Amino acid sequence: MKVRISSVVRSLVLSRPFVRSCLAEGIVNYSALARTLSEELEKRGISASQAAIKMALIRVREDILEDENRLKKMLKRVIGSTVIQLQSDLAVVTAPKQKVLEKLADITQIMKSARFLQLLQGVNSFTIIISSEDKERLIESIGRDDVLEVLEDQVAIILISPKEIVETPGVIALISSTLYENDISISQIVSCYNDTIILVSASKASEAYRVLETLIKSIRSQYM
Repeated sequence: MKVRISSVVRSLVLSRPFVRSCLAEGIVNYSALARTLSEELEKRGISASQAAIKMALIRVREDILEDENRLKKMLKRVIGSTVIQLQSDLAVVTAPKQKVLEKLADITQIMKSARFLQLLQGVNSFTIIISSEDKERLIESIGRDDVLEVLEDQVAIILISPKEIVETPGVIALISSTLYENDISISQIVSCYNDTIILVSASKASEAYRVLETLIKSIRSQYM
């Protein structure tokens, strides 16, 4: 069966995120990369000239740029249409899965009246983000001795986006990288349909809110 060199080269490039990024930025020496990929193709029993590989790389870059422009437009449309809210004075309670399941009816009642409550299931435990004024009630319900960890002084930054966020790659990556670049650590991040809930320490909440609000307003002013 005849092998399409362009398809193989595209597969190799896309399986290497660093190479893909360098191609997109236009900082690749095509001849050097073609020599490297030629060796990879030979290991697979595929014969191709370096000139053919180089031409394939040029076409792959064109495809990558086209894809990136399309995805960037989607990403900016979603971010620019996002609104931001804040819930302060929260706590994070972690408990064994079985203990929470045993008390799920009681926790449901707390959920109905709590100012804020998010229930996250892990493999062996549940993490519950709850308003601080309801924390003790939750802990007593689960059993104080059964609680694994309590994290105090947390603030939730809630990003409410259009429903297109579900099909738009890169939203969470952009948000988390923006916070990382501003030295802001994320305690928890929760995605619930078109809501993205980011938990940070109270000491960093104002800065995190400002950074994300600036990001949203900047994109909104440029592209909407």
